[in-house]
Amino acid sequence: MITLRTKIKFGINSYFSKIFNNRNKYSETLIHRLRQEVSDTQDLCKPSTHKNKVTAVNTFERFLNEYGPIALDDLTPDHIKTFERWASDKGMAPGYVALHMRTLRALFNRINGHGNELFKKVRTANCQTEKKAVSQEVIRHIRGLQLPDGSSMALARDIFLFSFYGMGIPLVDAVMLKKSQLRNGCITYQRQKTKRQVKIKVEPELEQLLQRLTPKDSPYLLPVLTSTNGTEVRREYKCFYQRYMRALRGISIKIGGTHRLTSYTPRHSWASIAYQKGVNINVIARALGHANANITLIYIKEISDPQLENANQIVMQAIQ
Repeated sequence: MITLRTKIKFGINSYFSKIFNNRNKYSETLIHRLRQEVSDTQDLCKPSTHKNKVTAVNTFERFLNEYGPIALDDLTPDHIKTFERWASDKGMAPGYVALHMRTLRALFNRINGHGNELFKKVRTANCQTEKKAVSQEVIRHIRGLQLPDGSSMALARDIFLFSFYGMGIPLVDAVMLKKSQLRNGCITYQRQKTKRQVKIKVEPELEQLLQRLTPKDSPYLLPVLTSTNGTEVRREYKCFYQRYMRALRGISIKIGGTHRLTSYTPRHSWASIAYQKGVNINVIARALGHANANITLIYIKEISDPQLENANQIVMQAIQ
């Protein structure tokens, strides 16, 4: 015989079970639809773009798990604005949040054509890139550091300088260089990101580094990778990158701690110093393997231009 208490208990459990199931259904349906769209477009975009989509959907799913269920048809611009605030509160950089917003907007545009409407209250534009360049004086300071031979910090210093001497060659392209790519005093490589070919003339500073760094029994120019297997190469590179960044933090402390050094610092610094010394922006773009000079301008550090400094003086004098 079923008692009244049992009926009440059964009814309450059924009620909350129904709410829980509906909650999961709403969230799973929305996330499932996004994941399906990411999967369907994987072959149509670059690996980096696909990765951005996966990351954005994962982040949105974390938000829904905390915020609560939202059906696809019930999603509003206010929900997206709340998601933006949530992401910022989690400590995500403004540029990273904006990237998520652009990525999700594109996905929703493909799913139901409402992406532009949904994301009208949030920032989707690129934020100004944090300048990662350092001055020529800082480069000299890093070059002159006395570090123990064979230490991780000494290797990081040398790889840092190799990237700078190599016209800002990206770290991933530098460590992948093979000895066969060094011919007739030049290193020729193809950027992994843009597939553009770049030729580096080996100047004396770079030649001295190569004499010290190039391993004898290895196909590589730099002593970082040991395998030629794709999967193993990616694993080795990832492990090295983590050690490299830790060592750069140590180098930053040794030069005073006022400059944050990253794997991008040599690249940005080479571009900024070249621009400051009068090298044409289009030449710098070719050296960096950029498709056009507009991309290069992002790399250029804000520098003091004597002509601009004197501009206001000239105008003021004209009205005297």
